[in-house]
Amino acid sequence: MESQKLKYEYPFRIIDLKTNSFFVQEIGDDEIENFDAKKLEFGIRPSFGFDEKSNFVKVNFVITYHYNEQEILKIDVDTIFECAVIKDFDIKNKNLLATLLGISFSTIRGIILNRTIGSFINKFYLPIINPSEIINEEFNDSK
Repeated sequence: MESQKLKYEYPFRIIDLKTNSFFVQEIGDDEIENFDAKKLEFGIRPSFGFDEKSNFVKVNFVITYHYNEQEILKIDVDTIFECAVIKDFDIKNKNLLATLLGISFSTIRGIILNRTIGSFINKFYLPIINPSEIINEEFNDSK
């Protein structure tokens, strides 16, 4: 297979990653023995911040795991991206935001896995999401 060069229409990079808070409630042995993964629910709450002068975009995620209506994991993370300055480009471009949202979410998946090593909850990964759907909901667009 021939090597290909990648072309980036909207170049960006992560400049800061901050875990604002992290909480895990250990599950008792009885609950582990009878654990029903179908009852595990994931909550995601994204938000954005923009610094148009510096071309920075902050993606904040608060993610929770609930089991039997009890919060067993909660993480709040900021991922800050610097976007290249492109003439007449809006950093609130929905395609760019969907990409940054997906990168942030995947990064948080890794943080959770790393922070729950040795814990029962480490077996349960964040689901795959469609960032475009979330962006459309966030900005009240019709699909």
